[in-house]
Amino acid sequence: MTLDPIASIPRDARAIAAVLAEAGPDAPVPATPEWDLGRLVKHVGMVLAWQTANVERRPEQVMPRSLDLGLPEDRAACGPWLVALADRSVEVLAGVPAGDEAWSWTDDHTVGFWRRRLLHEVAVHRWDAESALGAPTPLEAEAAVDAIDELLTVLVHRVDVPSAGAGETIHLHATDAEGEWLITRGGSGMTVLREHAKGDVAVRGAACDLLLVTMGRIDADAVEVIGDAGVLAAWREGVRF
Repeated sequence: MTLDPIASIPRDARAIAAVLAEAGPDAPVPATPEWDLGRLVKHVGMVLAWQTANVERRPEQVMPRSLDLGLPEDRAACGPWLVALADRSVEVLAGVPAGDEAWSWTDDHTVGFWRRRLLHEVAVHRWDAESALGAPTPLEAEAAVDAIDELLTVLVHRVDVPSAGAGETIHLHATDAEGEWLITRGGSGMTVLREHAKGDVAVRGAACDLLLVTMGRIDADAVEVIGDAGVLAAWREGVRF
């Protein structure tokens, strides 16, 4: 399977809207306990609007607070609003070459960065939303591997993530797709190599489970942890995204 960089965005947005219609905006979201479902939908809509604006106004940096989101007052009516934002986002992204210049907070200043960021942002929050109804549908293995790659790339540039350490190493290994990463928490920050190597702790499991464990969505006992589990626990405290 070749990963389509934008095709799942409207599909996942519609899945979120369907959960909202069934569960209601006040439903708790086990995957993100600080948010109810209405807050999650608002967040996803804001991200869609902001990141679409950064592509439309490229290479200008757009501040989220400058946008008129058109958010409905009735939180229960936010499903169609979210779907419309997703459709608009795909329309904009599909009409611009991935290599065009666009602002980002990383060293990747291209429209392709925003395509990838939105793809995985909406997919993970679709999983979050579905947790309000029970067992969410996992991300496909190839998509989850790319989401881990993207997450680790973004984390290196997040100043609010405590990524520095004393040289601790974490090896992530997907068992259902080609994906291995060696993460080193050095004195000046985190480095990531996509390779097979021995770490202080090895974390093995299905790609979707690795992603969700890394993001703090599920407990580490969902995967196989070999070595110093404390190294993994300390890293996970700061990388929730």
